[in-house]
Formats: sequence, C-alpha cells, structure tokens
Amino acid sequence: MADKITSDKVIRAFLDASFMRSEGNTSLADIADILHIKKASLYNHFESRDDIVEKTLDSCSDYLAAISFIPNDIASVANKYPAETVLKGIITRYVKMHEKSPLFQIYTFVESMKYFNKRAADIISEENRKLIEQTEKTLLELSKFKKISIAEDRIRPAAKWFVAGINDLLSNYLMARKQVVMTNPQSGEGELFQIEPDEKGIEKINLLVEEFCKML
Repeated sequence: MADKITSDKVIRAFLDASFMRSEGNTSLADIADILHIKKASLYNHFESRDDIVEKTLDSCSDYLAAISFIPNDIASVANKYPAETVLKGIITRYVKMHEKSPLFQIYTFVESMKYFNKRAADIISEENRKLIEQTEKTLLELSKFKKISIAEDRIRPAAKWFVAGINDLLSNYLMARKQVVMTNPQSGEGELFQIEPDEKGIEKINLLVEEFCKML
C-alpha cells in the first residue's frame, strides 16, 4: 500500500522540486510526480498552488524558529574555551546544519523568494534578528569571563557586523554547494546531499571569525 499523502509530505515535495527547478518553475504536476499521485489529489490538502506556497512558508518559518544559533549551555562554553574557539564552533555547526536536508531546501527556498514575497522577507528578517540577539548573548558571556575586551555599548553593533558577514558567507557557500548538488542528481532517497564537505568554504568562514576576534 502506498504511503498516505499528508500536507507535510506535499510541502516537502514542493521544497524538493523548488530546490531543483526554482519555486517559480515548479508546477503542481512536478509535486504530484514526486509523490506518485495525480495532480488533482493535491486539492485534497490545499486550495491552490498559492496556498501551497503560503503554507510552505509557514512551515519554513516554524522550522527556522526552532533552530538555535548558539548552544543552550553557551555560558559554560564561553567560560571553558577561548573566544575564537567558541565562535568557530558555533559557526561551523550552523553552516553544517544548513548543508543537510531539509534545512538546505528551506534556506534556498526562502532566500530565493525574499525579494518577491513579503512573508519570505519577514522570515529572513526574523531569522536575522535572532542571530544578532544570540550573537550578542555570546559576546556578553565571553566578555563576562574576560575572554574578550569590548565595551558593553559596542557589543550590539559588533554582533550586527558579525552576523552580516556570516550571512553573506553562508549564502555564497550554500549557493556553491547547490551547484554541486545540481550536477550530481540523486539516485535514491537521502542521497541528494551526500557530497564531500567543502573545507575551503569553511576556511573562508573561519578567517572571518579570526579577523573578528582580533577586533575584540
């Protein structure tokens, strides 16, 4: 018996198709083909293609909101390790999370739509606010444990600068990774993202961390 089709499975299929074709070039037929169902069956779960887009953005928003940029025990981590080690560890973990499914598809989906869809732009804005807030918290903890020397009123501007740099590098890194994926089509479930890590890309991100720490 075929697996039961749910709204979540339709959204996942839409994300997968959009990753390979772009959101604008993904049709209801593309989604149905991935799910091995008739296109008309999609209307059992969604009113229209626009409804799928909006519900997918809602799902992306919920997923991103549940992800923490920093570990829950950031205070103990900041106390135990040097600032550079702490920040490199946080960023490396964050980048590698984005290389995996479904975060890879979610990131590229929302990023590609932010210029055309206000909901997508709001999701990006909220994610950016969260990253700045959690980076600020990390810097405050590092300062408290004398791992960095920075005036308290300079911490938020420093966090904004750091997040802007990380966002730019992450975007470039994942766009390059997507091109690798596009030239290596999947041959089975779960194989789409089984590609070798890009150590040079990680090195560029670590260089930003090193330069940032020199200013603290």
